[in-house]
Amino acid sequence: MAWQGYKVLSKLGEGGMATVYKAMQESLQRPVAIKILSANLKDHPEILERFEKESLIIAQLNHPHIIHVIDKGVTGKGRPYFVMEYVEGMTLEDAINRGKLDFSRKMDVLVQLCKALAYAHKNGVIHRDIKPSNILIDNDWQARVLDFGIAHFYDSSSKPKTLHTQTSNIMGTSAYMAPEQHKSADAASVQSDIYALGILMYELFTGVCPQGEIPPPRKFEPDMAPALNSLVMRCLEKDPAERPASADEVKNGLLHILQGGHLSKAQKERALSNSEAIESKFSLLDVLKEDRHSSVYLYEDQGKQKLLIMKKLPGDTPGIKEHKLLARLNHPNICKILAVSKVDKGYVIVTEYLPGGSMAEQMLAPLPAVKVVEWAEQIAEGLAFAHRNRIVHGNLRPSNLLLDEDGSIKLTDFGLRAHYTDSDEPNWYENADAQGILGDMFALGAICYHALTGQPPVVRGQRLVRSKRFTELPNRLQELINRLLETRPDKRYPSLEVAMADIRGVLKNLRAQTAAKQTEAIKKHVSQVAKKERRYRPPIRWGRVVFFMLVIGVAAEEYFWGYGYRYLKPYLDPYLQQVQESDAWIEWSEKAKEVGRKTNQIDW
Repeated sequence: MAWQGYKVLSKLGEGGMATVYKAMQESLQRPVAIKILSANLKDHPEILERFEKESLIIAQLNHPHIIHVIDKGVTGKGRPYFVMEYVEGMTLEDAINRGKLDFSRKMDVLVQLCKALAYAHKNGVIHRDIKPSNILIDNDWQARVLDFGIAHFYDSSSKPKTLHTQTSNIMGTSAYMAPEQHKSADAASVQSDIYALGILMYELFTGVCPQGEIPPPRKFEPDMAPALNSLVMRCLEKDPAERPASADEVKNGLLHILQGGHLSKAQKERALSNSEAIESKFSLLDVLKEDRHSSVYLYEDQGKQKLLIMKKLPGDTPGIKEHKLLARLNHPNICKILAVSKVDKGYVIVTEYLPGGSMAEQMLAPLPAVKVVEWAEQIAEGLAFAHRNRIVHGNLRPSNLLLDEDGSIKLTDFGLRAHYTDSDEPNWYENADAQGILGDMFALGAICYHALTGQPPVVRGQRLVRSKRFTELPNRLQELINRLLETRPDKRYPSLEVAMADIRGVLKNLRAQTAAKQTEAIKKHVSQVAKKERRYRPPIRWGRVVFFMLVIGVAAEEYFWGYGYRYLKPYLDPYLQQVQESDAWIEWSEKAKEVGRKTNQIDW
């Protein structure tokens, strides 16, 4: 087995659909894993589609706890393959069997797995085959999710759209499948992955993979904390509505139980440095980010049992004035600033925790126009409020647009330094000709363009380079984005209030168009169902109808007139007489008379 540019070193594994090899990428001299479709399946259209979609799904999911796709292609013999990063380590199944994980490690792996699942779910991808053998643990105990071979995209606002299988098929590993998945692959949802996660957690802590009626895990592990026992059983509820709503909810439950137990001593020391006073009131749950620009931590208010975010910034950080102003203000589309304080080496900003993640995490593919314009309205509302209070954001981008539990946008990081200039990648959301309030409007237009088309905008000579996908958008929406991205004074919006009027008008039209399409789709569906019912309506069996009508007619004729009897009697009498004179008839008559005599002798 050979591929151009890769040298195969060994076979890593083989399944029913594909084989995985370890290889060396000759151009960069780095090890990789190559997954190639089995030769006997290369002419199977459904399997080919599923294999193709797997590489596309993983390629779009850019997350540290999801395996990365590097390349893809087709061999000279027509077998598709894709190249993934090679990770030295073992599967979670091997780790369980070898007893390699203590309690803290198990919890840490589960937290990482929840982060990966939450990211996939926010991007509309359901894994559908979560199990220990599909979780890889590297030598640094970092987890990665593998095998998206039967994953599919879903739309939370509509019926799931299966990409890889007919809805009549049942796909997944039976022991880890939710009850609803056993009925149909089309029933798979976020809650189905949560159920599989619950089975995995059960097995990880007890060593037992439960089947049928599932007893609480404390039956096998009496020392398990009640809170953890309860969390596992919630994931295993038969009714999907009774399970945790998201992988983030499971993750937060695990972090609450851990209370920072999975963090290293160095991480805890860095989190508590210059902020020892918070230790008595707040518990450190997790480290979200640490780099030279800032550190972000997840804390829990011990008294209120409420999560909050703590950011540590260096002393020369701009934006502190803006945060102090916002701490005294309140708007539904701006993240609440709970505290801003000066410490020895910088500043600490405490904000509310928003469980929906960032807008950036949901922009791997083009988003529906209605959703984007709804978010644009919320962003504009927050920016307009800030502008009225003489606060400019100055660094608006998808990563600092956060979502609450209802999916509404909240702006954060007002005035903070744009440290993205450290990399070679251009900042698509700023323009040298648009600063201050105009810069915020330009950034809003750039974010909308990116969300709608899946690509950041390119402006040349003060004009937007319109992509094919952009030209397919409704005309009014194109005009709105064009004006937001304009830098020429006579073409751009004079203020956000004027832009907001257009945003609301576009949103009203889009909602009307969406409602009309939904109505048309419902009518079409009803019509198709009606046609199907008519098509399968049992046909009238005319032979039976005629037969019964003849029987009824003959019976009526004999009852009223008796012509048939009188006509047939001369022909039937000889045959009846022969029957009555036969030995069988005489024997039967004698037996009937004997039975009659015995019946009359009984004293009733």
